[in-house]
Amino acid sequence: MINNIRTILGLLLLLIVTTGAAAADRPNILFIVSDDHGWGDLPSNWDKTEVQLPTLEALATKGVRFPNYHTVPLCGPSRACMFTGQFSTENGMWRGPGNQPLGSPGYRGIKRDVKMLSEHLAESGYRTGAFGKWHMGSLDGEVPNDRGFDEFHGFLGGAHPYWIKPGRSKIMHNRKPDPKADGHATELFTRWAEEFIRTSAEADAPFFCYLAYNAVHGPLRVDQSKPASAPEAWMKKALDRGVSFLRSDYVAILEHMDHNIGRLIDLLDELAVADNTLIVFVSDNGGCTMEPNAAGGRFPGNNGPFRGGKATTYQGGLNVPLLMNWKGRLPQEMVSDGQVMHCDIFSTLLDAAEFPVPKMNGKNPIRGMSLLPHMLSAGKETTPERAMIFELWGNIGLRKGDYKLWSDVGREHSPDWAALKAELEHTSLALYDLSKDIAENNDLRTEFPEVYASLKKELINHLSNINSEYPVPETAGPSAKEASPVKPERNATAPKSNAVTPERLFKARDRNGDGVLTLEEYTGKAGNAPARTKRFKRFDANGDGKLQLDELRQSPK
Repeated sequence: MINNIRTILGLLLLLIVTTGAAAADRPNILFIVSDDHGWGDLPSNWDKTEVQLPTLEALATKGVRFPNYHTVPLCGPSRACMFTGQFSTENGMWRGPGNQPLGSPGYRGIKRDVKMLSEHLAESGYRTGAFGKWHMGSLDGEVPNDRGFDEFHGFLGGAHPYWIKPGRSKIMHNRKPDPKADGHATELFTRWAEEFIRTSAEADAPFFCYLAYNAVHGPLRVDQSKPASAPEAWMKKALDRGVSFLRSDYVAILEHMDHNIGRLIDLLDELAVADNTLIVFVSDNGGCTMEPNAAGGRFPGNNGPFRGGKATTYQGGLNVPLLMNWKGRLPQEMVSDGQVMHCDIFSTLLDAAEFPVPKMNGKNPIRGMSLLPHMLSAGKETTPERAMIFELWGNIGLRKGDYKLWSDVGREHSPDWAALKAELEHTSLALYDLSKDIAENNDLRTEFPEVYASLKKELINHLSNINSEYPVPETAGPSAKEASPVKPERNATAPKSNAVTPERLFKARDRNGDGVLTLEEYTGKAGNAPARTKRFKRFDANGDGKLQLDELRQSPK
């Protein structure tokens, strides 16, 4: 008996030791995201840019560049797709992150049953840190420390000034405000990432460092009346070599970011971990343009030869820089001709971490594929032709091969996928051949009716099969458990069959499941609490301060 116990204990110890060793052998991951950084402002993509980015160009030269990388054209949805491996129509982040109560009609955030990249890596033994811009939810259960990150230092959402003053910023350290944060955002985010990497290396633990700069998102100076967002020295460099004043702040911010990325590359060499670190650099969406009504304000972003920019599903909003570098592992000077997308980052990083890539995430499939076989074979293993679907406020883009299907049916239906599908079925979409018309000027739907019909059918089928349910808490407070998901209230233009019923509304708000609604349950944390209070009193026919389902079914008095 004693010998058996000793044998079992020995095996357990061996398992622990080998598992720890395996974790330590896994590559570190440095995942860097720029903000609103257009395809044309990466010199190796577009030689007509005046931006000088020596660090990123070195990463491209010594690694793999993907000029055909596609994403969703808005900050939150793009990041959510990279972290979940799903389209934004599926993971819940169909717009920018909201701060509405969980389960409310306007709620938008990554679904709670959808597991994020950071959670997988944390569970597999990685030290995890997020620095800079989050933009994937600010409610309890959505913040970085609830989504697999050991450490978070940055801001949760929205635009943020580059110059950070003590006590006058939205900077958080883990779950609490950081009143001492002081300096330029790019430099602070870099320093915090450096500290995390150094600590991880000293602990001999594999790390996942997610560094999300707000560069080159606004606010930026485009006229003399406003202060520059870039440090003065970097502004001077840009102006001294002839960059126009209009572009000077934008160019200086990007070059300042590139310099700070160089600091991190130097640190990896100093710590002797560069050979075992996969570096990924990507922009979240296309650049803001000077076009009238441009999203994010009118900024001089450069999207190269592409039409449109941020918040549009033209190529200028979708096609952005992507670089991968893994010293000694990935080939050098590889320019991939594969059509790849945001969802692929999820699968690629899990594969690199030797973690099995799941086929499903929540109730929807993983759409991404690992790019490692493609890169390790120097492109001999090709990327398959597949439909890449991008949706934002009813603005639709679907690319498959050389062909692109596009439509803007208006934002009122998103995320009412049934109503959006119904409108698209009776709408003529544009069809572009991107191999001959990269600017998307020539609509070919009448010339290629079979291609048009096939792609439209694929889009309609996708919208027909989306699981668009959102989680609802059972009880109030940060520790609330999640009940059975319910669909959000539908737009008034949607078919009546999709309308919110009294039963569905009652179930959503009866958090403790006791069969009655209190005023607190009925109003929740909604911004329209006074209006809901008034409706509550109108439904409360007997005036007992509680609503039964039968009362909710009746027309209010």
